[in-house]
Amino acid sequence: MEIRNSFDLVNIFIHASGVTIEVAFLSIIIAFIIGLICSIALYYKITVVKAIIYMYVEFFRNTPSLVQVYFVFYGLPKIFVKLDSFTCSVLVLSLLGGAYMCEAMYAGMKVISKNQRELAMAIGLSKFDTIRYLILPQTISISIAAINNNAIFLTKEVSVMKIILLPEIVYQAFAIISLRADLTVPIMILMIVSYLVILIPMSYGFSVLERKVRFAEFGD
Repeated sequence: MEIRNSFDLVNIFIHASGVTIEVAFLSIIIAFIIGLICSIALYYKITVVKAIIYMYVEFFRNTPSLVQVYFVFYGLPKIFVKLDSFTCSVLVLSLLGGAYMCEAMYAGMKVISKNQRELAMAIGLSKFDTIRYLILPQTISISIAAINNNAIFLTKEVSVMKIILLPEIVYQAFAIISLRADLTVPIMILMIVSYLVILIPMSYGFSVLERKVRFAEFGD
């Protein structure tokens, strides 16, 4: 890693930020899908999978992400399942985020009364249409703040993936500092700025979305 001037440093952090964004984006999307499926299964009290979902959620909520990724990356190859650092990062963060998304969306779904479901059935809506037009819009409206927090949490958790050599922001920062201790202060500044550049627009975007969803539900 050759650093000749400040432009080299900036380029390194731009690339690292790109890796962080890519991993975070994929993880958030997959986590949302996992959380939605699990929360619907819990809401409809599907007995076969209910216990499995509870165990899944409790496992990922109550074990450190560092342990999870360490097990997947270094443990699974022992049973002939080897993943690269990028795939492993997305997998672990998706499962971790899915557990939190499930909790957030299920809490939103529990607010929807049984009477609303019965009314949907009375007007001829199928179970799929009931989920699509009744449950999902209200769930997102109620849970949007929690979904926002989980998305930001997952983005910051990408930094944990330095343990498996994912070339994200923190990994690159530590790698440069190990070679050039004299650059510690500018590296720390660049690292903080990189996260702010990623997270502030994300937070703002979710805030705008939340206001639009709230307006659609309650009006001005």
